[in-house]
Amino acid sequence: MKKILVIEDEEPVRMNIAELLDLEGFAVLEAENGRIGLKIAQTEIPDLIISDANMPELDGYGVLSALRQNPKTAAIPFVFLTARADTTDMRQGMRLSADDYLTKPFTLDELLHTITTRLDRQDSIQQTLNTKLHDLRANISMALPHELRTPLIGILGFSKVIKTEYDSLEPAEMGQMADYIYTSAEQLHRIIENYLLYVQLETLSTDADKVNLLRQSITPDTYDIIMTAVLTKAAAVHRKNDIQSQCEDCPLAIAPEHFTKILHELADNAIKFSNTDTPVTVASSSDDTFYYLRISNKGRGMTSEEIQNLGAFMQFDRASQEQQGAGMGLVIVKRIVALYGGKFSIESTVNELTTVTIALPIAHL
Repeated sequence: MKKILVIEDEEPVRMNIAELLDLEGFAVLEAENGRIGLKIAQTEIPDLIISDANMPELDGYGVLSALRQNPKTAAIPFVFLTARADTTDMRQGMRLSADDYLTKPFTLDELLHTITTRLDRQDSIQQTLNTKLHDLRANISMALPHELRTPLIGILGFSKVIKTEYDSLEPAEMGQMADYIYTSAEQLHRIIENYLLYVQLETLSTDADKVNLLRQSITPDTYDIIMTAVLTKAAAVHRKNDIQSQCEDCPLAIAPEHFTKILHELADNAIKFSNTDTPVTVASSSDDTFYYLRISNKGRGMTSEEIQNLGAFMQFDRASQEQQGAGMGLVIVKRIVALYGGKFSIESTVNELTTVTIALPIAHL
C-alpha cells in the first residue's frame, strides 16, 4: 500500500483529500503545517507528498527545499497545491525540483491522475536503479575477483620460485622475476586504491558541507600536472613520441590530488586502448566559466550503448581485450568531475577515434 503525506493548513481541504485517498486504497498521513509535515516526512518516508504552497510556520517551498537536501527524502515525489495559477509560484517550485502542481479547486480525477502519474514514474526510476544495482553487483562478483586474482597469482608464483630455487637462479633471472612481482604489486595496489576511492566518492557526494568545502580548492598549475601525468604514462610503454599536446594553463576550482587522478586515469585509458605509433592528443580550451580538456586516441573505441551504460567494475568486451583493469577509471573521472560541478562526455567511433572531454570550473583568483 502506497503511503501519501498530505500537508495542508486548511482542515476541511486536508480532510477531504485524505478521505478521497483513503477510499482509493492509499495509506494517508496528515500534517496541518509545514513544520509538522517535514518531521513526518523525515520519519515516515512516504511514497509521495502533497503539500499546500502557502502555509504558516514553514511554507511548502521550505518543506521541499529541506527534503531535497536530505538524501533519505530527496527523491520523494512532491506535488504542490496552490489556489493561484501563478507562474512565479510555479517557477519557484520547479527551481526546487517540484514534480507537479495542482490548482485548487481540482477534481478527484485530476488528483488521482497526478498521483498515479508520479507514482508510476517513481516506480520506473526505482526499477532502473534496481537494475543498475543488480548489474553493479554482478560486475563486482565477476570482475573484481578476477582483477585481484590476476596480479596476485603472478606475485605468488614468482615469489615461490625465488623462495624454492633461489640457489639455482641466475641474477638476471632473479631480476626479471623481481620486476614482474613489483609490476604486479603496483597493479594490485592501483585496483585496491581505485576501489577505495570509488567508495569514498560515492559517500562524499551525499555530504553537502564537504562538497562545498572541496569546491573551494584551487589547482593553479594545470599545464604541469597534465603534461607530467600524460608523459609519465606514455614513457612507461615507450610512447612519448605519440603524445601531441595543445594545452594552456588555467587555475581550476578543484583539489590538486583529484585533478591529478583525473589525468592519470584519462591518460592511462587513452594509451592503453590505442596502438603504438598512433597519436594520443591532449588539448584544452576555456571560456569565462569552464576549462575544457580533451584527450583523443585512435583505438577500439566504444559503442553508444557502452558509453550510456558506463559503470563501475564494467570493462567492455573483456573477451577480446588483454588489458587488465577493473573498468573503474572512467567512472572515477566521471564521479570526480560531477563532484566539482563539472561536465563529462565521451564521443567515439568504433575502431576509429575516441575523445573524452571534461569541463571543470575555473578558479577566479
